Amino acid sequence: MSIVRPAGSARRISPSIRFIEQFLQQRSSNRLTGLLLGQLDSFNRISTTFGEEQSSTFCTRYTDKLRDLFPPATPIIRLSGRRFAVLASPDSMASIMDLAARITEESQPQIQVGDDSFIVDVTVGIAVHPTHASSGASLFRRAELALKNAREREVAYDIYRPDATKQQATLWKMESNLSKAIQRGELEVYYQPKVDLRSRVVSGLEALVRWRNPEGGFVPADDFVPLAETSGQIVPMTWLVFDRVRAAAEDWKSFEQPIDLSINIAPQLFEHPEFYRRLAALAEALAGHKIDMTVELTEDSLLDSDAEGQSIVDLEKIRKLGIGLSIDDFGKGHSSLTYLKQIPASEIKIDKKFVESIATDTADQQIVKAVVELSHALGMKVVAEGVDCIENFSVIAALGCDVAQGFYIARPMRPDLVFEWIACYSDSAVLRATPPSLLPEEPAKLN
Repeated sequence: MSIVRPAGSARRISPSIRFIEQFLQQRSSNRLTGLLLGQLDSFNRISTTFGEEQSSTFCTRYTDKLRDLFPPATPIIRLSGRRFAVLASPDSMASIMDLAARITEESQPQIQVGDDSFIVDVTVGIAVHPTHASSGASLFRRAELALKNAREREVAYDIYRPDATKQQATLWKMESNLSKAIQRGELEVYYQPKVDLRSRVVSGLEALVRWRNPEGGFVPADDFVPLAETSGQIVPMTWLVFDRVRAAAEDWKSFEQPIDLSINIAPQLFEHPEFYRRLAALAEALAGHKIDMTVELTEDSLLDSDAEGQSIVDLEKIRKLGIGLSIDDFGKGHSSLTYLKQIPASEIKIDKKFVESIATDTADQQIVKAVVELSHALGMKVVAEGVDCIENFSVIAALGCDVAQGFYIARPMRPDLVFEWIACYSDSAVLRATPPSLLPEEPAKLN
């Protein structure tokens, strides 16, 4: 087996591509060549613990140990950082998948660093010549797409799919269009009302960012918000949302009673030097209009952060500004009682999957009942989102939830409609009292 080690920086990766091109040219055009592009998932941990020099040694040793998994003449290319590439000669597409499984699942080497031993986690992207590409450069790019997809899907390995290039091109176009929309201030903020389940009055609003495409329709938030987070656009997008919220509050008349306004925040913003200053300024501006501010963070984003470290400090900074903290989509991830105890939240929003069928699903009723009791014991109020019918509204009220949000109450609306909608709602009898006939007996007994 030969091991090729080109220069380390990303700008000097061309020697690797040239080597792949030469290798392909030497082979018969009808023979399969599989490019397995691997990435060591333990690299950052080793680098942080032992330093850059030790982590480089770690990667070199791992690359050397791959020798035991392949025939003697198989080229292995040591790329920059934590990456490597293997040029395999499979008999079939199935056999190259077997090679990927052998690397990632069956033969994970243990690397010795000083007195410590580490099992190496590896992710692999696969592209096959000539099935997926006719040149070395294209083959490498498509292996990179497969590797990216494997990491996003959280699987050990993945093979290039012909539609991946088109999907990536579409993603890049959306990312470019989103950046332009933010720069031009084209994003809008809509507001969805919340109702207090005891008083039956409007108690809050959630600010929801909206992006209208050139045809006039809305791009789903589930598509462009994650893209903003991964592309770095989340920072300017959040500043634009802050500006839109401040402008809306200035246009609204003063509310008779204080009202809560929640804004979704991505944890990446905690590290931005302007974040706390801008957050405090917005909270102060809203307070002048009898609006209390709450920051919403998803349960998944909180669990992905270091719950015992810096993230708790960041969350406490928000609370010290007099701003509420809501755990959004609670129950969607893998919650733990320890995590719930540590986070200084003032509110929990039960994920809508537990609310959508709560009128007929006794398991959902029991889960919501338990969450309500635990949250109240910890001094948190409970918001049920996704309340889309009066039956579900009735059940969550009977179970002790504090606030309801959903299409049954109101859809998200433009800022110029908010104040009038609240005034009309307050003057009506809608939802002020739930008819007793609509209160199911079973949920009532759960109290």
